Amino acid sequence: MNVGPDRSSLQDMEKDNKESIREYTYRWRETTVHANPSLLEKEMINLFVNTFKAPYFEYLVGSSTQYFSDLVAIAERIEQAILLRRIVHSTEEKCFTGERKENEVHNVKGSYKNERKNYQNKDT
Repeated sequence: MNVGPDRSSLQDMEKDNKESIREYTYRWRETTVHANPSLLEKEMINLFVNTFKAPYFEYLVGSSTQYFSDLVAIAERIEQAILLRRIVHSTEEKCFTGERKENEVHNVKGSYKNERKNYQNKDT
């Protein structure tokens, strides 16, 4: 007995780096055909969006499309914007790069009169 893919296996699929959105959509859609019971349009959209990583996911999750074909068109536009470098696709994690002044603390409540004061570290 051959069992089709379940919802979690569809959601676990990923787009390969060298694969275009069109190729990935075709591969994903071909897999969903074998799902039993078949997917509703809304469920298919949610599962498909959740297969993406940044930056696709951030843009696709905000789309409010009702049709899978519209979602694919949006994903293709995101892909085109990445290729044109209008959307920066960084694989590095973003981290805080701002400087912190070690010897200065602002707006700390006074312990007795609930006053706001600027305190300077006396070590400097």
